Amino acid sequence: MPRYSNLYWATDNPDKSPLSYGYVGVSMDLKKRKYHHIHDETIPVKDFEMIVLFRGPENKCYELEKLLRPSLNIGWNHHPGGRLGHAHKNIPKSPEQRAKMRAVALARYTKPGEHERTSRAVKRGLKGVDRTGANNAMFGRTQSEETKQKIRDAIAERGGVSGKNNPNYRHGQCVED
Repeated sequence: MPRYSNLYWATDNPDKSPLSYGYVGVSMDLKKRKYHHIHDETIPVKDFEMIVLFRGPENKCYELEKLLRPSLNIGWNHHPGGRLGHAHKNIPKSPEQRAKMRAVALARYTKPGEHERTSRAVKRGLKGVDRTGANNAMFGRTQSEETKQKIRDAIAERGGVSGKNNPNYRHGQCVED
């Protein structure tokens, strides 16, 4: 069953055309979306109305949004419309930005219990996912000799895999799962 959404036009001047003025978007909850527009300042005016241009299946709304906003910077929209119009989120990060993201992630793991909480959440999310046979990403593939050598070199650089260097080492304790 398709999800129903609204193709809306946010404008402070309904006499203008949605083809070139205002903000065109898709949302299931217009009240919540208007709140976000006001607080994240994606719309340059505070007093605007949201007019529903089309209500129907979500994919159809995105198709129509793409027709109204086919490229960058039309009206108040900075990005093209359509579900893939938000691909700007995949822009490569600068080294400085990546360093900041890494620092935040490492700081999060210094909090007591955070590693265990994250581990439980990941395991819960992957519970029931079959990764055997054809469902395994490496099924039917083999690593090249070059890749195998890189792995061997990385292991040797860490000091091998015996004793405390072994990832399964538990301080001499036998740990049962």
